[in-house]
Amino acid sequence: MSVQKDSKIKFHYSVTIEDGTVVDSTIDENPLEVQLGNNELLPKLEEGLVGMNKGDEKTITLAPEDAFGPVMDEAITDIPRGNIELDESVQEGMFIDLSDEKDQMYRGLVKELNDEFVKIDFNHPLAGKTLTFSVKIEEIL
Repeated sequence: MSVQKDSKIKFHYSVTIEDGTVVDSTIDENPLEVQLGNNELLPKLEEGLVGMNKGDEKTITLAPEDAFGPVMDEAITDIPRGNIELDESVQEGMFIDLSDEKDQMYRGLVKELNDEFVKIDFNHPLAGKTLTFSVKIEEIL
């Protein structure tokens, strides 16, 4: 039996970016169990899994537009220091969580921090990156 568009599967994966850095992996953990077709995976990754059989291994490369999209300049913003309360421990390079007036939460990367403003990047950390998934089907349930 091969993986179908609505299969429930267990698989191991490792994800690298262009420079070979591993950004996520289940290799030393339990395999990931998902139901295809339930928006649990990136759509192009799901497409790449269809047709595989138990024990099959495959490399699936996703361009930024098929993964987390391009880096959007409009998602990088300067917030005046008077408009934001930050813990003293916040430094450049840290992720922080902020909420808007509707209590919607947003995670951003502090790019710059000074007395006048805080520059925060709200892009997904993997936006603009080509992702290479090395996958192995462990079970088709």
